[in-house]
Amino acid sequence: MTLTRDTAASYRAPVHLETERLLMPPLSGLHAAALTEVYAEPEIARHIGGAALDAEGTAAQVRRFEAVWREHGFGQSALVTRVSGTFVGRTGLHPWPQWDEVELGYVVARRIQGRGLATEAARAWLDVAFRRLGLHRLTAVIHPDNAPSRALATRLGFRVHRNDITPAGVPVVVYEQLAPSQRISRAGGPDC
Repeated sequence: MTLTRDTAASYRAPVHLETERLLMPPLSGLHAAALTEVYAEPEIARHIGGAALDAEGTAAQVRRFEAVWREHGFGQSALVTRVSGTFVGRTGLHPWPQWDEVELGYVVARRIQGRGLATEAARAWLDVAFRRLGLHRLTAVIHPDNAPSRALATRLGFRVHRNDITPAGVPVVVYEQLAPSQRISRAGGPDC
C-alpha cells in the first residue's frame, strides 16, 4: 500500500501509545539528548550510522521523524519505562519512499536489551500498522551484522526478503512481514 496524505488523514494516530511496561509518546526534540546517549553506545552506533548521529545529527534525525508524524500520521515513538520514566530508545514506522515501503524500526539502549521491551514496543506498532492503518506489508531494514536486531525481526514474524543498499550506500538485509489478511490471500488459504 502506498501511503498518501489521504491514508494519514483517514487514521488518527494515537498521541501516545502505551504497553504494559512502556510509555510511547511520539519522538520529539524533547528526546533528542537522551537519544544521542543511546546512539553513542559503540555497539549501537556501528549498526545505525555511527559518527553521523552525534548530538547535531541526532537532532536533525529527530526533526525528520517529527516531519514524518505530521505528513503521515505515524512515526517513531520514544520508549520510556513506566516504572522509572527512563528513556530507553525508539521504535515505530518510517517510510522509505525510494523503495515504496514502510519500515518498522527499533533502537534500544544496550543496558535494557534482552528484557523484551523492544519486542513489546514493536508488537504495539505492528498492531497499529496492520489493524488501524490497514497497511498490507512492513519491512525491517537491518545491518547484516546486527544479530540481535535480526533475531528480533524473526521473533516478530518477519522473514528475509532481500539484500539491498540504502540510499546512503549502506548494505542491509530487508525483512518483510505481510499483514494477516495478505498472508491468507497470497497463500490461497489460512496462514498456519
